[in-house]
Amino acid sequence: MDTKKYLDALEKIMSERYPAEMYHIGGYQEAAVCIQSDKTGWIVYNAERGNHYDEIHCDTILHACLEFIRKMTHRVEDISNMETMLLELVVKAA
Repeated sequence: MDTKKYLDALEKIMSERYPAEMYHIGGYQEAAVCIQSDKTGWIVYNAERGNHYDEIHCDTILHACLEFIRKMTHRVEDISNMETMLLELVVKAA
């Protein structure tokens, strides 16, 4: 599994929909939804005041990307569209 393909696809999807201040891919950013690797896989969390809140631990990058999308929006149709776009972009990059 090529992590870079997933992260690039996720960045493309997010940058088209949200200001960069609302999310961060690859580490911590204050007052944002974040995704980063850790010792056991990946974590997705809300960042605020130097802390991680509502952490979700994922064993694969695909699972982490899907959780990241779900943290960014709760609208079912947006989730579905972004998940489909993520998979299409990853397959296209293969």
